[in-house]
Amino acid sequence: MEIKKKICILYPIGNYMFPTTGGEVYDSYLFKKIASSLKVEVSYFTDTDTGSVNKWYLPVRIWQHREKIISCHAIFLNSGWVAQSLWIILLFRLFYSHLDIYIIHHHFRYQGMRGVKRFLFSILERIGLILSSAVITPNPYTRTIIRRIVPHCQVIFLEMAFRKEKRPCSCHEKIRLLYVGTVYKRKGVFYLIKALGMMNKQERKNIHLDVVGNISSKNYYNKLRILVSKNGLEDVVSFSGRVSDEELRNYYSKAYCFVFPSLLEGYGMVLIEAMSYGLPVIAFNNSAIPFTLKDGKNGILVENKNVKALKNAILALCNDVNFHSNLSKGALVTYNNVRSLFDLDNDIEKFITERLLK
Repeated sequence: MEIKKKICILYPIGNYMFPTTGGEVYDSYLFKKIASSLKVEVSYFTDTDTGSVNKWYLPVRIWQHREKIISCHAIFLNSGWVAQSLWIILLFRLFYSHLDIYIIHHHFRYQGMRGVKRFLFSILERIGLILSSAVITPNPYTRTIIRRIVPHCQVIFLEMAFRKEKRPCSCHEKIRLLYVGTVYKRKGVFYLIKALGMMNKQERKNIHLDVVGNISSKNYYNKLRILVSKNGLEDVVSFSGRVSDEELRNYYSKAYCFVFPSLLEGYGMVLIEAMSYGLPVIAFNNSAIPFTLKDGKNGILVENKNVKALKNAILALCNDVNFHSNLSKGALVTYNNVRSLFDLDNDIEKFITERLLK
């Protein structure tokens, strides 16, 4: 009887079973494909094993349960908590050298930080890359950074892909701006509301913003509500929270354009999702955004954190039907040219055969 390769998925933070972010969606898909291999046996180490603890205490809980892990041939973990788990990775490398350690990397957390914290996390994340057996990344932006800061790091590029479906193109009843994503500081919704607040009543009279997505930070949400009230935008901005897939499709189909003021993205899967409905995208020019969003082709790139420029971009799109139509066509072209899940399936199968099973 053939012995299966034993893999342990370390996922004490996040939700791979019911993903809510683009990164979790990717991770979940990758894990399911690996688990479907007849030659691989997958086990999971989640918050059920660790309990609800601080990120910095997670390695202690993992070490306490290490017998479950060291019997495996390889472990997978997300880069989101690598900085806090460096010493446990180091111990695994020193005392259990048979373990291959794969880090799934979406974006560098230090890029969203400032000062000493940014400096510290940049060092910790770099050490994490060095200690890994290999780094898996789904996006060219992160791959480029990894190769620049740790040239000898082994990078496995399993590029993002999408379920190619025929979508109903937008049939907007009025100028509905749409934001879809988790509502917290890094996603920059604050800047979008400020941009609407800079418009006079005449400029925004036909505009409405739908903010759709899980509200993960109540404090940040309260600040947004205060900003809405301060600018008299109660009838202009709606917060819908997390919605069903059917409701989400309805929001997309009624939207005029998609506005994504995120301050840091490893890929930005939601950009492609919006473009699949023929929606032009307005976003800040940072991190991985310009890898997908081409200014004047499928949307508008705005100088990072420039609220006035964001306001002007929204008005330019709202006031020029031909401009909107051209960008809408470009958005559909972009969507039609992205990789399909069939392409990703082939890459994952190749990774399993040529790497995991060796």
